[in-house]
Amino acid sequence: MLKSKAYVNSPVFVQNAVLTARGGFYKLLRQGKIFKGILDELSKTRGMDEQQLKDWQDRRLRLIVKHAYRNVPYYRKLFKKLCILPDYIKSAEDLKKLPLLTKEELRGNPGEFTPRRGKFLPASRNFTSGSSGKPLELRRDLYSINFENAILWEQKQSAGIRFSDRIAVLREELIVPFENRKPPFWRYSAFENKMFISSYHLGRENIGHYVRALEDFKPAAIEAEPSSLYVLSRFIKDEGFYPLSFSVKAVFTSSEVLLDKHKALIEDVFGGRIYDFYGNGERVAAIGMCGEGAYHVIPEYGITEFIPLDNNSGRSEIVGTGLHNYAMPLLRYRTGDVAEVSDASCRCGRKSKVIKKIEGRLADFLVSADGKLIYIDACYLMLQGVKNLIEAQIIQEDFNHIRIRYMPASGFSKEDEKKLINNVKTYMGNSVDVTLEKKPELLYGRVDKFRPFISKVSKLLWQR
Repeated sequence: MLKSKAYVNSPVFVQNAVLTARGGFYKLLRQGKIFKGILDELSKTRGMDEQQLKDWQDRRLRLIVKHAYRNVPYYRKLFKKLCILPDYIKSAEDLKKLPLLTKEELRGNPGEFTPRRGKFLPASRNFTSGSSGKPLELRRDLYSINFENAILWEQKQSAGIRFSDRIAVLREELIVPFENRKPPFWRYSAFENKMFISSYHLGRENIGHYVRALEDFKPAAIEAEPSSLYVLSRFIKDEGFYPLSFSVKAVFTSSEVLLDKHKALIEDVFGGRIYDFYGNGERVAAIGMCGEGAYHVIPEYGITEFIPLDNNSGRSEIVGTGLHNYAMPLLRYRTGDVAEVSDASCRCGRKSKVIKKIEGRLADFLVSADGKLIYIDACYLMLQGVKNLIEAQIIQEDFNHIRIRYMPASGFSKEDEKKLINNVKTYMGNSVDVTLEKKPELLYGRVDKFRPFISKVSKLLWQR
């Protein structure tokens, strides 16, 4: 709709009306009777002890396993091949009787995962390219859409946000046509009480317009991808607009890895605590940040497993079994995402597993010539000491070639270039060829999620 010629060529007030109409439809779809019922149920599960919550999970699991066996061709064939019945899987522990499901299996024949009959509501159809660039077709039913929204709103309510509060949104959606070179670089949805801000026009020369719009709107909260909001925060400080005339209650980030440096600057500039959220288009697992800044697995959303990548690092791949999406049930699905698991408890009182850090995709790690996996913490050390750098993207083309696309700050010099190249060679080896590409628009002129590290050779590791 937003890419149509009719929208692009319409005046601003018409574009605002389109977004308002879309917002009204979304509210009807996502915040109706189903949504309110789920919020009520979540308020009850939050008071359950560990065993009660496990029993609740297992009941949901048994229902979706039976549905998958009876109605989904892939699982019908799999269960017969394994000589098992749905009754053999009564709890989360029993899921280990099933093999892990890979993206390649799902991508290869998505129709095999579509129910032929049984409990099946009209489904939305989505496509995501992921790290491979090959489209992945996904389906979601109305209940799972509402469940996702309820989980997100529960997080907002825990941060003190109400349905009536104003929210500013800075995401990769093309709200303002590319061709526009003059403000406003934002549009409004009256039904949702939201101001949608363009991330595609977020240049240093436009920062004053963005600040004035935000100060006029005075949002109670911001929803954003962290990389875009970091750039906005950096420009606000660099261009002398800090401190702002308002502060927000909370900032809600998702869709990308939240870096410590991003979190610190964003909270400083906007004054509100960040609540990060991890989810995936396949709707199999969710992890949310509480008010204490700790990540928690959300057990009501799905059954989340952590498969260790090695014996010592504490890093694991996230494997999920969704409990609510009957339009495309996925059991023991390998997300390709990596987390660092913790045994600690949290002061917030939640009993669910604490995650120390969400680290991104396996394909986002670099690999040395001798096959050693270089984790994100080490990857970021390659950027340390480069003073006049806003952001960079390190791309491993092959074992012998690293390409760096970078967004320079004012004052970026040959010394910074030299430092960046030397840092990479320190970790990847002196024989590695390093090329630099200056990209001032790196974070706000993109059409995909920003990935700071991309390895075109690490794909072999997560296809194991």
